[in-house]
Amino acid sequence: MKIKTLFLIILSLLLTGCMVDDETFDYQEKLAVWAHFQANMPLVDTVFVSRSAEISESTPAESLWVSDAEVRVLGDTLELLLSAVPGIPGRYVMGSDHIFISGETYTISVTHNGESVSGTTTIPEEISIESTPPSVYYCRGQEYDVPSINIDNFVIDMSSPFGFRITGPIDTVILRQGNCFTESFASYPLYKIDFNEDDYQTIRIISFALEADSMALEPFNDINSNGSWDTGESFEDWNDNGIRDSVYINLIYDTTGNYARWKGGYYRDQNNVPYKLNPWPWNVGAAPINMSWLFYDYYGLHLMTFQATDQAFFNYFQGLPEFNSYVLPSSNVDGGYGLVSSSSSRSFLVYIARPKE
Repeated sequence: MKIKTLFLIILSLLLTGCMVDDETFDYQEKLAVWAHFQANMPLVDTVFVSRSAEISESTPAESLWVSDAEVRVLGDTLELLLSAVPGIPGRYVMGSDHIFISGETYTISVTHNGESVSGTTTIPEEISIESTPPSVYYCRGQEYDVPSINIDNFVIDMSSPFGFRITGPIDTVILRQGNCFTESFASYPLYKIDFNEDDYQTIRIISFALEADSMALEPFNDINSNGSWDTGESFEDWNDNGIRDSVYINLIYDTTGNYARWKGGYYRDQNNVPYKLNPWPWNVGAAPINMSWLFYDYYGLHLMTFQATDQAFFNYFQGLPEFNSYVLPSSNVDGGYGLVSSSSSRSFLVYIARPKE
C-alpha cells in the first residue's frame, strides 16, 4: 500500500470530532478552512474551504462548500497556488511535490469575494522514540520475557516508487491469549516503546493492520457466493467510515483524550474475526508505553505510527476556547473558523504472530 494512502487515512482521523459548550455568542458567518501539513511530505491532503452556518439554520451542507476561492501556501521563501479539485466542491490540492520540513512555519491563505482568512502552523520536530531493553513481566507466579524490537526499519521517501523504504529487519512478536496476556490494559506487553511525552503537545499512536483484508476485515454478506465483497453487499462497518477497509486503523493513544479507545470492548471469535461491543474512552499512562494486545485487532504485518502534533491541533481537539466554542472548538484561522495544523511522525513495522500450536 502506498504511504500516501496511509497518511490520507490519518487525515480522516485528524479532521473528525469536536468539543462544544453551552454558552452563546454573537454568531458571524465566516469562511472555514481545514488544512494539515505533515513533516517531510508534500501536502498530500486536500485543503477544505467552506462557508459557516448558524447551528439553527437548515442549510444543506453541500451548499456551503466554496470552490472558487484563491488558496495559497506561504512560507519564508515559498508561495504556492492550490487548485480546486474538479467535481469535489470545496477541496483544493497542491500541484507541486514541494516537501514541508519540520521546524518550518507555513501559512494557508484563503481569499473569496473580498474576504481573506489565514492560518499558520509550525511543523513539530520528529518525535523521538526507542524500544526499551529486554525485560521480564511477572504474572501469577510466572516470568515472561519482554523483547526489545527493531524500530529502525521504515522511512518515508517520496522519491521511491511507493513513497517509503524498508530499511531494516522486521521483528516478530507473539500475541498469546489468556489471563496474563489479554486480561486488561495492564496485561503482558509484547514490547515497550519509550519517548519523552513532555516534549510534545499531542502524542498519538496509530496501528495499521496491513494484512487485515486477508483476515476477514469487516465481514460482509456474500449475496452472490463468490467469496469476495462486491459493491452493494452489506458489511460490518466497525470504524463507521462508510467504506469496507483494506487496512484496519486502531488509534489507541491520544493525549487530547478525544480518540483513545480501550480495546476491552473488542473480542475475537475462534477464527480470529473481531467484533465490537460498546468501546469506551481510555487514556494510557506515561511512557514507556506497554505495547500490549490493546493495540492489535489482527495478526500479521502492522505499521505502527507515533505522531506528534502542533499546539493548534491540541487546542482544537481539547476544545480550549479562544472565543466561545458553542459552534466550533478553538480555531487558529485568523478572521474565520477551522484549523490549520501540522504533525511529524515516526513509524516502524512489526509482525504480530499467533502462538505456535
